[in-house]
Amino acid sequence: MFANNKVSLFIAIRLLRPSQAVARSIGLLVSLVGVAIGVIALVVTLSTMNGFERDVRDQVLGMSGHINLVFDRNSSNDWENELGNVLSKYEIAGFSPYVRSGAMISSRDVVISVSVEGVVPEIEQRVTNIGNYIALTDTLLTESPIPAVVIGEKLAEKLGVSTTQLVTLITPRWNQEGNFSGPEYQLLKVVGIFRTGMSQYDHRLVITTLTTAQNLFNVGHSITGAKVQLDDPLAAPKVSAAINALVLENIHAVDWRQYNKNFFLALSSQKKLMFIILLMVIAIAGSSATINMLILVKRNSTSIVLLKTIGATKSVIVKIFLIQGLVIGFLGCFIGIPLGVLIVKNTQALVSLIEQATGFPLIDPEVYLIDHLPHLIKITDLSIIGLSTICITVLAAAYPAYKAGGTNFSDKSDA
Repeated sequence: MFANNKVSLFIAIRLLRPSQAVARSIGLLVSLVGVAIGVIALVVTLSTMNGFERDVRDQVLGMSGHINLVFDRNSSNDWENELGNVLSKYEIAGFSPYVRSGAMISSRDVVISVSVEGVVPEIEQRVTNIGNYIALTDTLLTESPIPAVVIGEKLAEKLGVSTTQLVTLITPRWNQEGNFSGPEYQLLKVVGIFRTGMSQYDHRLVITTLTTAQNLFNVGHSITGAKVQLDDPLAAPKVSAAINALVLENIHAVDWRQYNKNFFLALSSQKKLMFIILLMVIAIAGSSATINMLILVKRNSTSIVLLKTIGATKSVIVKIFLIQGLVIGFLGCFIGIPLGVLIVKNTQALVSLIEQATGFPLIDPEVYLIDHLPHLIKITDLSIIGLSTICITVLAAAYPAYKAGGTNFSDKSDA
């Protein structure tokens, strides 16, 4: 009879059922709830971190290209031929030259440090996804006696300006000896405002035409670098390494994996750390189950001896209690994973509700780079969470199972 696993499962579930022993029922319920809460926390945390990583990566890829070719200060005016010679060896979808430099921008009494980027509008929209946020060709290529710029939404809010209004750009100037000779002031007309959802763009980026930027920073026909788009983004590290291996005099390649490298490394480390910490929550719930099972073994020693008397082996008794741990882990996952997924899909609404109630912003774009709470649910993560939870609860049941398997008639008599 005991060779049939269904009998062991039946006995294990029967022992787990609520009984008249209130303390036992509450103890098992606390264990189950603890496991479920740990699973929910793991699902929400890992899915949110996955979303952060995806959104930041996609924004970096979209706005900066797959490879950034950076020229040194002494780049020649013949950059078209230089780029053509370098990129002709590889399969690329396109490249967009740019001039980039730091400056100060002011409106009324507000002065803010910004990054000014000059691009060729029609080329920039083909190579990057800036066109998803604003049509550069429709805004920057309008005829105006005052140079036109488009700026990030948050920057516009800080400056207190809207489209068609003027701002002042303050750029540094150096003499022929390389010494600072004083600032230069240039009126600019805001012709467009964009919102990417990324702090580094919405708070600090000012975009204008390549010619305007070259004039603003007095660099002649030279450029700062070029954004390169490949047919395969995953080939970027290989192509970047190959370009750097050429040991070019004034060009250095940086692939997309190096953009915000520290952020991605920190996020990866935090994800692993949070996984371990939240597994400890499940382990604590499992230890509660261990205590309850030990009590169960003590109170049912007579029943265990009776099972052995009618033919149950030690392995069968051990199996009964291991199955209990398996059932607790399975039920914890059965409850926790769907609830975790439901919470994840409504996290932005929950965050907005908490922010409105407390008046405190939970997502600081200056810290997290983005201004919303993204999520990405991965089946692999859910599988790992489920397997880890079941392993912990089964291990938690191992010692009570061992004690139950060792129960004999003398133990029963002592009791």
